[in-house]
Amino acid sequence: MANITFPHTGDSPKRKEKLILEILSQCNPYNLELGGGLTRAIFNAYMQPHRFFHTLDHLLDICESIRERAWDDQQMAAELLLTALFHDIVWYPQGNDSEEKSVEAFDYLMGQCGNPVPAEVAARVRQAILATCTQDAVSPLAGKFHDFDCQIIIHGSPVDLLAYEYQIFREFQYLNVKDYRRGRSAFFNRFARKFRDCKANMKFLVDYLERRRPRVGIYAGSFNPFHIGHFSILEKAETMFDKVIVAVGINPEKKRCQEKGLASILPFHEVVYFDTLMVDLLAQESTLCDVTLVRGLRNGYDLDYEMNQLCFMQEMWPKTQAVYIPCDKNLEHISSTALKGMSQFDVHGRDRMYYPDKYAYYKDDVKKMFAL
Repeated sequence: MANITFPHTGDSPKRKEKLILEILSQCNPYNLELGGGLTRAIFNAYMQPHRFFHTLDHLLDICESIRERAWDDQQMAAELLLTALFHDIVWYPQGNDSEEKSVEAFDYLMGQCGNPVPAEVAARVRQAILATCTQDAVSPLAGKFHDFDCQIIIHGSPVDLLAYEYQIFREFQYLNVKDYRRGRSAFFNRFARKFRDCKANMKFLVDYLERRRPRVGIYAGSFNPFHIGHFSILEKAETMFDKVIVAVGINPEKKRCQEKGLASILPFHEVVYFDTLMVDLLAQESTLCDVTLVRGLRNGYDLDYEMNQLCFMQEMWPKTQAVYIPCDKNLEHISSTALKGMSQFDVHGRDRMYYPDKYAYYKDDVKKMFAL
């Protein structure tokens, strides 16, 4: 098989949606509504901001491969496309129930559409979605879909594999690098034992993991509370580094409150708490990574203070590197001190605008997330 490529990387989401809809319209024996509420809900899920590999690109790659390699059997192609649409409709790196929730979303959305898919087909699709957790060929559909779903790591070139691994690394940012490397190496070795034809690719990825030192930003502060100004700096830093760790200076009296707040705001990021000198945290995190301290600036006074602090840190740990990111002008007035003062009064929820909600969907149940 030819090497996998990423031909649609530069395409807009609308273009990718159009291409997927064109393929679905060519094989739609269940008369699913295409271009309406159903596909809108599916596409929105694949565009959730915590996704880097399990995206519209991945869905489009699978759909195109099905058209290229399974089009002769239209019944099988239709079931493969249906499995593709729903196999990652719920995808969270935390936990191990994304497949079960994807099946739940499949059942719910099909019910909302009047259950157009025959019961025996729906049963096979559910089984194939659940099988993607362990890549078991529990049925002909599951076996065929596995090859499409895993085509990059089975058939990809080294360039494809590196792109794939980088995207997965971005999705698992909540893990520290040591645990990530351990978990991924175990997955690659397990996959190689199960599928001998990709043993060389898995060895390549294991070797790559052992040698790679990702560029990691350590975004440090008290973040009490963490607000949209902080979040803006975090997002800017993420364009500069492979990963950004949010490092919270511990206030012993308020640690539990800090943890609860950040867990809901940043469920897909690694958040660490430290009560040591900053240089000790940087040295600790530099074992497997190339680390850089990230600090946000609101004005020139902040810069003067940070320059003094950097001198101390570089004297204590000469490897200290730092970047300073100015906040947007329209956010300069927002501070944790002001928000804490505001919280002393009943503002009737008007302060919600100052707290990030980009990942608010994480705790939504299937019915709320996919309501048509």
